[in-house]
Amino acid sequence: MKPKIIGALGLVAVVLILAATLARLHWSQPTEPSSPQQSETASIPEPLEQPAQAPEAPKPVETPPPSAAPAPLVVATTPAHATPTTNKLERLAQTRETFHALALGDTASALRAAKDVKDPLERETALLTLVTEWTQGNLRSPRERARLIAAYGLEAGLGMELAGNPSLATMWANELTEGQGRTALLEQVAVSLVGSDPSSAFALGEQIPEAQRREFYASIFSGWAEKDTDAALKYKDQFADPADRDAALAAIRKVAPVGIGAALSMKDGYPVINQLLPGTPAQLSGQLQPGDRIVALAQGDNSFVDVHSLPLSDVVNLVRGAPGTSIQLQVLPADAAPGSIPRTVSIIRDQVKFKN
Repeated sequence: MKPKIIGALGLVAVVLILAATLARLHWSQPTEPSSPQQSETASIPEPLEQPAQAPEAPKPVETPPPSAAPAPLVVATTPAHATPTTNKLERLAQTRETFHALALGDTASALRAAKDVKDPLERETALLTLVTEWTQGNLRSPRERARLIAAYGLEAGLGMELAGNPSLATMWANELTEGQGRTALLEQVAVSLVGSDPSSAFALGEQIPEAQRREFYASIFSGWAEKDTDAALKYKDQFADPADRDAALAAIRKVAPVGIGAALSMKDGYPVINQLLPGTPAQLSGQLQPGDRIVALAQGDNSFVDVHSLPLSDVVNLVRGAPGTSIQLQVLPADAAPGSIPRTVSIIRDQVKFKN
């Protein structure tokens, strides 16, 4: 009996030991990872090695774009329905800055850019910036500039500032002007150029309609005669057409007349000699002095004409005449006592010539 009990107990012990060993082995093995869930879209295979991700850069703080200057303070007198206008001051400043830079580059590009500016005020700013830069600030007086703009338009009036630079002014005229303004600008260019290069100056007339060329040439001769009368007189003889020569001579004598060479003004109803031009008959004769008062004059041996209270323009026309003709003047010195008898002066007229 006892051996059977002991055998049974030994068998139970072996089973318990075996079960404990199996249980220990089971709990010591690693647990398999669960398979990922599938989605409705095909999965993208992972790379064998995932690169290390760089730390995410901080996002820049977004600032709103620059806006127009703050609206001006509305005072009590502003109507309630008024709205702020576009900031013209900033636009004009931007235009000046842009064309200041363009003036330093290609001239043709700058002129085309100015032509493309549509706003009248901005275009004026652009053009004035260009001429200021290109003349180094050597501009006419504002009054004279305003007069030219009123007479010929903005583009031609401002283009006159460049007349001393013929090539630049001609480009300006061709790019920006037309009609009467263009003709007037080219006249200014030609007058500026004629003293150093007459052929090129008169060649500009080919850009003028044929019907206006004689008047164009007359303007050149007038401007030239003020600077070098003798040179203008000689050049006119190169014109083959007698009518062109006569027109040129008339233009020259409009500013450099045939006369005695005395500058006159009116005082107490009488013409008074203000100045004797150097090298003229009045100065060379030695018979006249500044301050002398003219009381009468005569053509050659004709009777004297009282000039008291005559318009100055009439007196000037009487003094002028053909070269080589004689005029007689009755004059009183500036310090003559009342009731003094005037003395008679005879002078031969000649071409007045300027040389600047």
